[in-house]
This record gives sequence, C-alpha cells and structure tokens, in this order.
Amino acid sequence: MARTKKKSKKWLILLVIVVIVGAAVAYKLSTKEAKKEKVAVATATKRTIVEFVAATGKLFPATELEITSNVSGTLTELYIKEGDLVKKGDLLAKVDADALASIVARAQAATQGSKAQLASSKAQKKQLEAQFENIRLTYERNEKLYNEGVIPKIEFEAAQASFNTTKANLEAAAQNILAAQYAVESSQATVREQQKNLSQTNIYAPIDGVVSTLYKKQGEQVVGTAQMAGTPILKIANLKSVEVRVDVNERDILSTAIGDTADIELDAYPNRKFVGLVTQIANTATGLSSVVGASQLTSDAVTNFEVKILVLEESYADLDKGNGRSPFRAGLSAAAEIKTNTKYNTLSVPAASVTARENEVAKGSNKEKKQLYQCVFVQQGDSVVIQKVETGIQNFDYIEVTKGLQEGQKVVNAPFDAISKTLKAGTKIEVVEEDKLYEKEEE
Repeated sequence: MARTKKKSKKWLILLVIVVIVGAAVAYKLSTKEAKKEKVAVATATKRTIVEFVAATGKLFPATELEITSNVSGTLTELYIKEGDLVKKGDLLAKVDADALASIVARAQAATQGSKAQLASSKAQKKQLEAQFENIRLTYERNEKLYNEGVIPKIEFEAAQASFNTTKANLEAAAQNILAAQYAVESSQATVREQQKNLSQTNIYAPIDGVVSTLYKKQGEQVVGTAQMAGTPILKIANLKSVEVRVDVNERDILSTAIGDTADIELDAYPNRKFVGLVTQIANTATGLSSVVGASQLTSDAVTNFEVKILVLEESYADLDKGNGRSPFRAGLSAAAEIKTNTKYNTLSVPAASVTARENEVAKGSNKEKKQLYQCVFVQQGDSVVIQKVETGIQNFDYIEVTKGLQEGQKVVNAPFDAISKTLKAGTKIEVVEEDKLYEKEEE
C-alpha cells in the first residue's frame, strides 16, 4: 500500500512537469505568433523635389591659352616662371632677333631699289613723251603735205612708222612704270611682313592670368611659321573664371540641358557647395573619334559625355583675398549635382518607401506570366495594407507620387528588407523610431 502511494506520487510529479513544459512551449508559440514587425513610418507630404544627375570630374580655367612661338630661333630671354601672375600686355619672353633684323634690312634695301627703278621708269617715260610730241608734229605735217602731193609716199610712210614706234614705246614705258609701282608695293609688303616677324620675337601676355605651365627654358630653340602652330612655350590660365568638366553617362545625358543649374563640391573646400551653370554638352561620347572604328563599336567601356559647368563667381566671391590670385587650382577634384527637373508642392514619400511586387495577369499551361507594379505599405492601425501607386520624378531622398496616395497617409519607409521582402498585406507592425530599428534586442 505504501509502495502504491509512492508510485502515484511519482506519476503526479511527472504530470506536473509535463504540464509546466507544455505551458512553456505554448507560451513561446503564442508569443512568437504575436511578435510584430518593427518598422518606421513616414507621412505622405507635399514638398519640393529636385531631380538631379550626379557626376564627377575636374576643375579647369574657363579661359586657358597656350602661348606658342610664331618665329624660329633661340629663346634668349624668359621673364617669368611657373606660378607668376601676369597682366595683358606684359613681356613674357624674347626670341633671338638678329637673323630677322637682317632680313628686314635686306627687304628695306630691296624696297629702295624698287623705288629707284620706279623713278627711272618715270624719267624714261618723260623723255619718250617729249620725243613723241616732236614726232607727232612731224607726222601730222607730213601727212598734210602728202595729202597735198608735196612729198612722196615713201617719206610720209617713214614719218608714220616713226610715229607708231614712238607711241608704242611710250605705252611700254607706262607699263614699265606700273610694273615698277607693283614691285615697290611688293617690297613694302615684304618689309611689313618681316617687321611683323621681328616684332614677334617679343612675346606678350594676351590675357590676365597665371603662368600655369612652362614648357621651355631660356636658351632652348623654338620653331614657328605663319603656316603652322609653333613650339609651345608656356600656358596662361585665367582662374578668375573657372568651370568644372564632368563625365555624364549615357543614361542621364539626354535629361541634361544647357542652362541647368548645378551644386558643385570640391575636395579642397569640404562642407561647402558652389553654384554652377551648364554651358556646354558634348555631342560625341568621350574617347569616341568622329570616324568610328569597329573596336570602338564593340567596346564594353562605359559611355560618357563631357559636360562643362561654369562656376558662378558670386558663389565664391568671399574667397577672393584681393591679391590677384584665384582661390582655385586647375585639376581640383569636383563632384556636381546637375538639377535636371524640379517639382514644387508635389505629393511625395521617402524613396525607400516605394517597392515593387509581382502581379499575376495571365496563366498558361505550364507558366505564369507576371507583371511588376509599384506599391507602398500604408499603415492601418497595427497592420499594413498594400497600396498600388504611380510615381514621377525622384532624388536620393524622396519620390513623387502622382496616383494612389493621399496627403497625410503614413507609409512604411524602413527597414529595407521588410519593405522589399517580408511585408505583406495584413502584416502586424510595431512603429518605432528609425534609429532604433537596428538596435540589438535584449535577451
């Protein structure tokens, strides 16, 4: 009897343990089922959305000139060094002028010879004019006597021949004078040309700026002619006016237009934005020649187009120290956000709120054809519903909603995995601050 009671007590303890374990398991299962998805929500609000194209590039002078030699010779003087400020009209360098001075002297001497020849031709013409006058009188007198039968025909013909010969000589003398005049003008033109060449041995600054590059040293040879570009000597950059040249990919280039404004950031000036204006857009892709080869057509390289953005001076006027130097240097790294479209007071939500889902539209024998549609998860009490939407322009932060939402509705905007994968219609949610979404849960 005692043994039976002892055995019953053991079974009772075992039963109690089973009940406790079962209750614990049931509790865990119930709490698991009741666990809610933690999300952050945002309110659909009317705001201004600016759509932009992001691109990177370098900063360059808007005006940069390469100074070349127009004459050949030795660089005898160099009055500047790299980094010097120069003003328009400053003497920069000199090329040896001795050889050109000799050419000018010879051209001037040739001009004097041509003038002497012209004077001789004019004197000769005057002599012929005097002779012609006497011969003309003789000819007219003999013609009258011949017509009256006083002199024979042979005598008249001799006077006539002399008249014609002298007349021809006089006309030839007039032509000689014209030729001599042309020779003088040609010689004078040669003198002017050679004097111009001589003057170009002095090289002056065509613009205000800074000597950004110096290619040659004093004593080196330079080559230059009127028919071709000469040897580069130096480069002058006017960094008072600068532009950013960026590469825009082919997906965005068609939405970019001349006159678009841009926000520009330079690594040299962190935490500061400059304002720019698109002034030029390339019609041909970067690195693509006008004659397209097969290798270029089959290239897998990214296709970019160069866009030039003028940095507006008023956006960096405070950086001018008044010493004539620019606050910039050519080649500074730059990033630009080109504003391609702007919508004012338009309904929008955070860009992360909009996702895509598949919508079955037709069924085949073995396959299902599905179509993607845009949607958001709208908060409805402690759960969400799927709302189809249509969207417009967007930037990194917000996207325009043109259809499907009303102002004031709350939509889930985080976390990304929940929006893109796990959320479904009717999912229970717990709304928390976004910065608390990623805190580790306490065990």
